[in-house]
Amino acid sequence: MTNTDFRDLARSPDQLATVTPEQFASLVKNASRSDLNDLMADTEARANVLAAVFDRMGSQYKGGREPAQVVHWKIQGASDGAEDVYETLLGPEECVVSSAPEQKPDVTLSLSGQDFLKLASGNAAPPMLFLTGKLKIGGDVGLAAALGNLFDIPKA
Repeated sequence: MTNTDFRDLARSPDQLATVTPEQFASLVKNASRSDLNDLMADTEARANVLAAVFDRMGSQYKGGREPAQVVHWKIQGASDGAEDVYETLLGPEECVVSSAPEQKPDVTLSLSGQDFLKLASGNAAPPMLFLTGKLKIGGDVGLAAALGNLFDIPKA
């Protein structure tokens, strides 16, 4: 699949829903940083891709947080300069996602759209993103470090 096909796919929520997490990871892995930037600068594609990733978080969650903890994800680099903010409530059995954060976060993760895609698809190491300043963490750093163990992250 070419990168143009990836962007076209991202513009169609129905088609995007048919892509497995492993296929998505492969698409991200094979896309250049420039292609991911272009994808995340496309308002429609960005909204669909972020919705698809966050919608799948519940099914990828392994569980295990007691008491429940709140993570805010700030995905920067929207075409209008704004950021998309999502909230995940990580509980003992389920992960509840909201695109309208209402709770005080235990940890806030801020990163660019392309780095978020790499992180969510298993194509970037969180410590490396943090050490290079591409991932900013506010709040409970221990919780941030544990996030990778709480989800079944696909491999490309």
